[in-house]
Amino acid sequence: MKKQKIIYILAAAIIGIAIGKYIYSSYKEETLETFKSNDADIYLLQYGVYKDENVMIENTKKLKNYFYYKEENGYHVIIGITKNKNLKQKIVDSYKITENIYMKGVKTNNSEFLNLLDQYDNLISNTDDKDTIISAEKQVLSKYEELILQSG
Repeated sequence: MKKQKIIYILAAAIIGIAIGKYIYSSYKEETLETFKSNDADIYLLQYGVYKDENVMIENTKKLKNYFYYKEENGYHVIIGITKNKNLKQKIVDSYKITENIYMKGVKTNNSEFLNLLDQYDNLISNTDDKDTIISAEKQVLSKYEELILQSG
């Protein structure tokens, strides 16, 4: 009788270990996939790229707010940032810009910025007030410079 109990306990332990390993491995795979997909697409609304900084400054005098960054091919002027491609025209219309605006896709994994961008995208999608949209974009641009460009 004692041998039977030991065999049952051993069998239960082996089955428990096998099931535990299976469950652990399935959660581990899901966790790895979650951390791999941290990068999110955001869209920079680019007003233009200029080879000369003085020309860029002269051509952006009419803009209410923007920022620029320098890469090897020139000075990139950004007037807005969004995660929602459908908000592009609404943002551009708020600036009363008639020039073509290029939507440049980039990836970021800065969760603080992405959460903020979600909030401002939500605000922009729920308003038609041009001043509110421009003000929201001003905040987004400022945070992008602070959290993305200056940090790394």
